[in-house]
Amino acid sequence: MRDHRGGSRGATSAPLRRLGAVGLVLLAPAVLLVTLWPTHFLLSAKPRVTRGIEWLRARELFDWLTWSRLEVLANVGMFVPVALLLTFVAGARRWWIVVAMCVALSAAIELVQAFMPGRVAAALDVVANTLGALIGALLAVVVQALVLRFRARRADRIPSRVAAPDRP
Repeated sequence: MRDHRGGSRGATSAPLRRLGAVGLVLLAPAVLLVTLWPTHFLLSAKPRVTRGIEWLRARELFDWLTWSRLEVLANVGMFVPVALLLTFVAGARRWWIVVAMCVALSAAIELVQAFMPGRVAAALDVVANTLGALIGALLAVVVQALVLRFRARRADRIPSRVAAPDRP
């Protein structure tokens, strides 16, 4: 496919696709481990995290932060890089498919957690993951647009090669 300047759109997004693919290979096991481990990965750290939240609140910093809100933020944050990298692989025009895939993945994870002792499935987690997926996909669209714009500007500045006369 060619873009309006005559360049190959695939060539300009190839580095982002590679980055997305490599990132997903590294990220997928971590996400699956965190979401499908028999016990919630933060529960062992909950006493220390709670003390940290209380310390911040005692100093009137992050008064809004609670354990429950931190869990929601973690669910949002977990799906931002997933959707970002998936959108790099799929392409910016397919961002909505990526978000739909992330919603399906999140729902599947919650379904599995519903049958796991020690885990709790929650619809709020799917909503938070979906928000993270939207943020990640839209961020990827912006990054890809910036990369394409940068490459187009750079290509416009580089003069085309013209055969130089042979010098003796």
